[in-house]
Amino acid sequence: MKIVSNKGIVIVGMCVIVLLISYFFFFGNSTSQMTKSIGMAGMVIEEKHHHIEPGQYFEMWVIGYNAYEKEENRERYKIFIEESMVYNLIEEGEEYMVSASSFREDEEFGYVYRLEQISNQEKYQLAGKGRIK
Repeated sequence: MKIVSNKGIVIVGMCVIVLLISYFFFFGNSTSQMTKSIGMAGMVIEEKHHHIEPGQYFEMWVIGYNAYEKEENRERYKIFIEESMVYNLIEEGEEYMVSASSFREDEEFGYVYRLEQISNQEKYQLAGKGRIK
């Protein structure tokens, strides 16, 4: 008799665990913020901006559009940049290959993005490690 009750407890316990895992898998993700990713082979940088709060933080971002979209369908994107070295190398009016992911929404631009990768395809680029002597 004792063996049957132990098996029953184990089966009920396993069912509860499966139900909890299922709940967190299906419903746990619904409360998290959805992210959107973009990738463009040619993003034209229209504007560069930065904002400095002395002693607290500074923000850097660019605004641009997909060079290969028709002008009437053109959507502008706001992309924040974490590294000042990258920001300093970006030039207005130039075309870059860009990938970015959203991290919040903005009234003017809809989604606001965080820069993941940027590359200037127009100019010659080096690849690999250089030697330092």
